[in-house]
Amino acid sequence: MTDLKNRMLTVIKASATGTLLEWYDLFLAVILAKTLSGNLFPHNDSTAFLETLAIVGSSFFIRPLGSLIFGSIGDKKGRKRPFLLSLLLMGASTFMIGLIPTFNSISWLAPISLLILRLVQGFALSGEYSGAIIYTSENAPSDKRGYYTGFIQATVPLGLLVCLVVVIFIQSLMSPEAFIEWGWRIPFLSSVFLVLFSWIVRRRMEETPYFLQLKESGNIATSPVKEALSTKGNVKLMLKLIFGGNAAQSSIMHTSQFVTLYFLQRTVHVHESTSYIILASALLAGTPLFQLAGKWSDTIGRKKIIYAGMLLALISIPLSFYLFLTVGNPDHLLVPHDIGLPVTLLFIMLALINTAASAMVYGPMGAFVMEYFSGRTRYTGMGFTHNIGNGVIGGATPLITEFLRTILTAGAAFAPFIGLIYPLSLIVIGLVVNPFIGKPQPED
Repeated sequence: MTDLKNRMLTVIKASATGTLLEWYDLFLAVILAKTLSGNLFPHNDSTAFLETLAIVGSSFFIRPLGSLIFGSIGDKKGRKRPFLLSLLLMGASTFMIGLIPTFNSISWLAPISLLILRLVQGFALSGEYSGAIIYTSENAPSDKRGYYTGFIQATVPLGLLVCLVVVIFIQSLMSPEAFIEWGWRIPFLSSVFLVLFSWIVRRRMEETPYFLQLKESGNIATSPVKEALSTKGNVKLMLKLIFGGNAAQSSIMHTSQFVTLYFLQRTVHVHESTSYIILASALLAGTPLFQLAGKWSDTIGRKKIIYAGMLLALISIPLSFYLFLTVGNPDHLLVPHDIGLPVTLLFIMLALINTAASAMVYGPMGAFVMEYFSGRTRYTGMGFTHNIGNGVIGGATPLITEFLRTILTAGAAFAPFIGLIYPLSLIVIGLVVNPFIGKPQPED
């Protein structure tokens, strides 16, 4: 038992540390989208923020392609190799974002450079997350997969929390003008050292016992992509997993984090620093729930936890956004304003409830999706499913909510909330489809 705990502790350190850093790198551009739009787009461009979100969101759209490439490597060569490559790609692209000259210096090459580097980031993440879940699961006892993969799931809110803390800290060291002019580059540039540290740790990782068994028995897939997509029933299974929870999970997570942040800044018009404090506080309190939800899924059942989380989100998201606006800006002010300590605490509680819903859906999700795929094509099948649902469909939530809010007309009372149609629709679809997902794939 002691040997197992020590081995799993090493696995978690290597997997979770790298995954945390990759989420940190990916999220930096999302929370600094407003600053990036001011530096990398024309100042008189009224759609600069939406355009920036589109470029930032491009990292999610490239992920399905990346998952097929990394998945093929992981299923043929081993789970370890994609880990190392994804870290190096993420670290290099994040560092280079911090070096992009402004629009005033290189014109449209600035947003084009951001687009290219975000695509590289998304490509890198497509191999990182699935690899971390599979590597951890294949080292863990089958009855504790939720418990151990829950640590990987917790790296998402923790990565965003680290982002917020770093940004708040750097902003506190300089004037707002200095941060907008050059200070925003520091979080991007400094992350390269952390990624290199994680790469050194991961080089010492051993291959998973399960993959070694596949290799020794000669049961390695020669064409994982073709096999994963052509195996009878696999495409239908992928669609059920995508729309039965995976897409809703991602949309809930983005709504509880980035859509909340943008809504507080751009619709409620609270001070930017206050919005960061609200979200950071909710994440600090809610991050342990991601691991706990994974642990509970080992005994209660993954589908039950996920379903309950989607139900909670269906209620808490519209209610919280309604209270954000009506309580936070009753006078319909159009400039940043103070909301006071009692309202700030209320908003932290509302954000925490949404975070709890996100934790219930996301905490068990890694083990849940992984268990539906055969070991021969597990990396490819899980990666492609996850990166379609979590990446493309759910990952588009911040962009689509902002797009809907910009182009759709609605009654004055409903107009600020019209973007929520997208995440709420995915949640309803998830609640309908989830019961039709069958039993997981037995081990081969």
